[in-house]
This record gives sequence, structure tokens and C-alpha cells, in this order.
Amino acid sequence: MTEFSNKFVLSSSKLTDLLCYPRFSADEYQTRINELLSLNIKFVILEGPTILNSVSILGKGNEGLVLKVIDYENNTMAVKIRRTDSCRNEMENEFNFYKYVNLHNIGPKVHLHTKNIMLMECIEGIPAKKWFLSCRPNPDLVRHIVIDILNQCYVLDGMGIDHGQLNKLDNHVIISPDGLKCTIVDFESASSKRKVNNVTSALQGLIFKGYISEQVNAFHNYHNSKTTFLNLLSMYKHEKCRKNFEKILTLIRCN
Repeated sequence: MTEFSNKFVLSSSKLTDLLCYPRFSADEYQTRINELLSLNIKFVILEGPTILNSVSILGKGNEGLVLKVIDYENNTMAVKIRRTDSCRNEMENEFNFYKYVNLHNIGPKVHLHTKNIMLMECIEGIPAKKWFLSCRPNPDLVRHIVIDILNQCYVLDGMGIDHGQLNKLDNHVIISPDGLKCTIVDFESASSKRKVNNVTSALQGLIFKGYISEQVNAFHNYHNSKTTFLNLLSMYKHEKCRKNFEKILTLIRCN
């Protein structure tokens, strides 16, 4: 087992504000301790790319915090803990979306959930925006990342699952340090009822708008082909088939 310097038992005062973030309640805190114990969690590891309350964690979103944990069998995993101010009442809906997309190797593998906590695979990597800020990629690696993300989005489109937040990729895609693996995360806003727009949304964030697109275009200057991209996207939106999707990928590969 790997030894961690920031390993804390569940009752540690270092974890109090994290387990009940952002508004503490003694009853809610004890409920969440009990839920962690029911998931066989022994330690929380305070490390990761996100700083909150002067400590490092794996991630922070509008609906929850993600922490690295160790269970009683010494397995290293992650938990997503529902924020006390979340508009979601429980974790079941997101868990079920994860279970479904996991069938197609999308997202971190999820294991169990309680009302407030979801236990899942710990993904080693960096949120997409921070990855582009901290790493020094080459053109081939940037192209690989773009295609990897879009391929996963195409699968989601085919499944009829709209992620809902992929126009802002910054914290919704985790990229491995070497850039070879991208993982789509945060399915709390996912829907199987609205029109799917994963490829369209992701392409906007990768090529047309925002910090990540600026970094991507610094290597490939896809902006010069914006009209062509928009025409191909229009064809794809009209008929979401592999043939139309491949036309988008071909244009990406040619730049």
C-alpha cells in the first residue's frame, strides 16, 4: 500500500468542514460520517489539484466535493460528497447515469452510493483547464486529446445521454498527466430526456470558445476552418451518424 502523508481518520477535525461543506450542521456531519463508514471508508487523503480551505482535494463543483479515500481493504478510491447547499436531494440519479455510461467505458467507475455520498474509482489526472495551464503539450498530443473527448461525446450522443455541461470543459474532463487518457466527469446535470448535444457542446469548448480552445488553436489554428466546422456540425446535428461524425474528425486530423 502506498503511504500518504495527508491521511486522516474520519473523525479528524481536519475533515469537518469538508464533509459538511459549505454549511456545517452537527446532525448532518454525523450522518455523513455514518454513511462513509457504511461504505467501508477508513481514511480520507487530502491531496489533489484543487485547494479548498487551505487543503488539497480532488475536486470541487457546484453540487459536491470529491475526496480521495482508502477503505478497510486498503483500496484507494474517491468519494463525491453532496454539498449541503446542493439543489440535488440525493446522489442516486447521478450514480445511475454513471452506471449506464460505465457500460461504454465512459467516466470513472462507480461502486456504491448513499444519500449524500458516491463511491467511485479514483482518477489520476488534472482538470482540463489546469492541464493546459501546467503542461507543455505538443501538436500531436493536443489533437489526440481533442479526438479522445469527441469520441466519448459521440458515444454519449448515441446512448441518448446529454451531459449538460460539456460546453465548459474546464472541470468536467480530467486529463491524465501524460495526456493520453481523458475522463468525462460530473453527470449530476445529465439527462436522457432532452436533446443530446455532447459533440456540439464539446467542440465549442475545444475549438470555438474559452481558454482551452485558445490553447488548442495555438497549435492547430482550427479557427481558420470555422465555417467548415459549422457546416459539418450542422450536418451532424441533422443526422447523428458515424459518417457525419467522421467528417468532423477528418477535418481535425488534417489541421
